[in-house]
Amino acid sequence: MNIFSPTASTSEATPPAAQSSLETGADSLSPAAAEAKAKRISLGAIRPSVLQRIGGLPLLAAPVLLTAGMLTSPEQAGPGTDAYIKSLAADPALSLWSANLLHYGWVALALAAFATLGLLRGPRGRVFLSIAATMLCFGAIQMSGLLLSDWFLVSAGNTLSIEDAVLMNEAALEGSVEIWRMSGMIGGILGIGLLSLALAKAKAISWWIAPLGFLPWVVPALGLGAVGALIAFACYLPLLIAGGRLISAR
Repeated sequence: MNIFSPTASTSEATPPAAQSSLETGADSLSPAAAEAKAKRISLGAIRPSVLQRIGGLPLLAAPVLLTAGMLTSPEQAGPGTDAYIKSLAADPALSLWSANLLHYGWVALALAAFATLGLLRGPRGRVFLSIAATMLCFGAIQMSGLLLSDWFLVSAGNTLSIEDAVLMNEAALEGSVEIWRMSGMIGGILGIGLLSLALAKAKAISWWIAPLGFLPWVVPALGLGAVGALIAFACYLPLLIAGGRLISAR
């Protein structure tokens, strides 16, 4: 017997199906198995720049400032513009303290929006996150400027009759101001939710917390007072996690 001659050919030792599987590798996987394998592939570590790391600070500060602004916002005795002006004028110091906190909360969001791009680890979610960050930055700038009206309404409520104060407010809300207000609300309030979804798309946060980003300004509208403001703070969890990851990235 020639010991250098194989007793069986390669094709006989290895079944055709197994040989094909070895040769084709991942190509032979079913779509479901291939998707599962792709999900297991690590995206690697995040590499934020110095400015993006710094941007994590206002991303953490914004929810704190906005929540503090809601907690110090004077309570309205009833619906309508007249009740709103009365509530502001009743305690000017508290009203302006609240307005300042809300203003700088939106400023912090405008500064931090593009820092979230530092959480990208590849092309996944890049376009969505860039669009959401742009939308939030623009909306936050609009919202921060709108807070100036509180200073005028506090003054009007304390120097004019309530009827004249309401009339002044209505006269000031002409067309371009309404565009300003609506673009701020859509870009700012909706932008927080879209940014949260974009962060989940980029695998920077978990999908199960991403929908919370749509609720921080919905919960206070339910009239739950301080409890509602604190629940709203928990809804900023996507931003808080993103800010923490930017700062702690290695």
